[in-house]
Amino acid sequence: MIRTNQRVERVAKSALLTRALIHMNYRKLSREDFDAIVTGELTHYALWLEDELIGIISDYFLGSSEKRRDFTRLLLRRDGLTFQNKIEIVRAMLPLFTNSEASSDLKKILTKIENFKVFRNALAHGLDIQSSTADKMSLRIEVVTRSGKEKTVEITPASHQRIMNNTENLLEQLQKVRKALKR
Repeated sequence: MIRTNQRVERVAKSALLTRALIHMNYRKLSREDFDAIVTGELTHYALWLEDELIGIISDYFLGSSEKRRDFTRLLLRRDGLTFQNKIEIVRAMLPLFTNSEASSDLKKILTKIENFKVFRNALAHGLDIQSSTADKMSLRIEVVTRSGKEKTVEITPASHQRIMNNTENLLEQLQKVRKALKR
C-alpha cells in the first residue's frame, strides 16, 4: 500500500493529468486509445474513492491505533470485500457518527459514488455494442443490472469530461467529509 502522503501526491498528479487529458484532442486518438484512457481514469478514481471509504471505516474503529494497518490489510482490502460492500458498511455507520452534518453529507456522497460506479462497472463488466461504422470517439457499452435489466452506457469526449470533473469534485467532497468526521 502506498503511504498516505504518496497517495495524496498521486491523486494531485492524476488530477493534473486528468485536466490535461480533458483538453486533449480525442479525435486524434484511436478508439482503442480513447477506451483505454476512459477505462484507466475511471478505474483510478474508483480505487481512490474506495480508499477514502476504507479510511473512514478505519478512522472510526481504530483511529491511529498500531493495529490499523493489519486491520485494513486483513479485513478491508481482502479479496471478496467489494467496493459496494464498503459503501454499505459506511452507510450502516452513518448513525454512529457524532457530526450529524458530515454524516448527512456523507449519505448524499455515497449515492453519488454508486452513480459513478455505473460508468466504471460498464467498462469493467459490460459488452461493447458499438457498431464498426459508428463514431470512434463514442463508447457504447451494454451492462445487465443486478435486477436483470439491460442498460446502455454511452461515453463521448464531452460526457467523459463531465464525468471526470464530477468525479474529481466527488473525491474532494469525500475527503472533506472524512476530515470532518475525524474531529
